[in-house]
Amino acid sequence: MKRLILVLSLVTLVLLGAEAKKPSVLYLVGDEVVASMTAPEDLNDSSAVGWGQVLGDCLPGVEIVNRAYAGATTRAMLTDGQWADIMTNIPKKAFMMINLGHHEYDETDPRVYSTLEEFENNLLQMIAEAQKKRVKVILITPTTKRFFYDSSYYPRHGAYAEGVRRVAQQQKLPLVDLEAATRARVEDAGESASAVFFAGGDAVLLNDTGARMAAKIVAETVKELKIKGL
Repeated sequence: MKRLILVLSLVTLVLLGAEAKKPSVLYLVGDEVVASMTAPEDLNDSSAVGWGQVLGDCLPGVEIVNRAYAGATTRAMLTDGQWADIMTNIPKKAFMMINLGHHEYDETDPRVYSTLEEFENNLLQMIAEAQKKRVKVILITPTTKRFFYDSSYYPRHGAYAEGVRRVAQQQKLPLVDLEAATRARVEDAGESASAVFFAGGDAVLLNDTGARMAAKIVAETVKELKIKGL
């Protein structure tokens, strides 16, 4: 009997140890700058790489589920079924990074366009629904666009990046200010040298170098914020 109890105790300890070592789950919600570019030909540039595609190299031991896709916006995700599917499948107590804002201002496409107020309200809805499942949300401002005119750099995200910052502050959520960090790097590099971060001459799509730069910024900020579990 004593031997049986000992064996059962050892099995219990092994199972508890396995449970304790279970990795944190991190869902990524974003557009093509985040997405795993398994079919880059769809965007006419085979060199495009999403930062979410390489984030695992910077956050070892974290199980990353990349649900970002090309053209995603808050409006699109809430109406095309993608967000509902994420909410169905994401486990309780998982982490979620939301990185949207590249396409929201496109008034020519009603499927993606949101006013700044609508954008912020959409973010608030997504946050509330995620938190109902005890998901820990981290907001991320969109990466900068590479836009120079007469050798001077012009940021292009202004209002929507600021909208993300505002919502993060209001909701007391962790914020990775990827827009500010990538803007500083692009501006410091200058018009010609900053091309090293972007796919083909694009102003938005990142290549491997740019994706790894962005992923490193995200991971380092997470560590600075001391987010338990990441």
